[in-house]
Amino acid sequence: MKKKHLIASALSLGLLGGAIAVPSAIFADSDVTDSANTSTTATQDAGTTITGDHVVTPQNVGNTFGSRVQGGATVQSSFDVPRGYGHVKLTLKNNSSYPVRVSLLHNDSGKEYISGTRISPGSSITWRSTDEGYTDGLRSGSYTLQWRGGDYNVNAEFNGIAGSRPADIR
Repeated sequence: MKKKHLIASALSLGLLGGAIAVPSAIFADSDVTDSANTSTTATQDAGTTITGDHVVTPQNVGNTFGSRVQGGATVQSSFDVPRGYGHVKLTLKNNSSYPVRVSLLHNDSGKEYISGTRISPGSSITWRSTDEGYTDGLRSGSYTLQWRGGDYNVNAEFNGIAGSRPADIR
């Protein structure tokens, strides 16, 4: 009788050890990667795409902005262009019954990008940095739009977008 218990105990221990050892052996190999099957997605330069590859090339299109501009004969509004988003498109609309003039100034450098452009009553214009010769984009930082209505109050609005590539603002 003692032999049966001894054999059963030994057999149970053997089965328990096998139950632990076999899955460990199976899953231990799954952590090893084969270089032929390793994806290059994580190491590929985001600025390049390969035909047939399903890598999505990220674009920096951000910083949409806009505001309604109302008040006295001279009114200012502002927006920011983040670093890396220098390609800018602005839609400037005059909602008043009188012409307005608009200027765009980079606050840190004092550079004027739009200088007193006239917008007719009820009209709008679209200004793109690329169309004005700034093919490398505008400087990052804070910008001020100055609206001047002469003897009349300004009633206008603007919308804009900044992108990392010229195609982002088309």
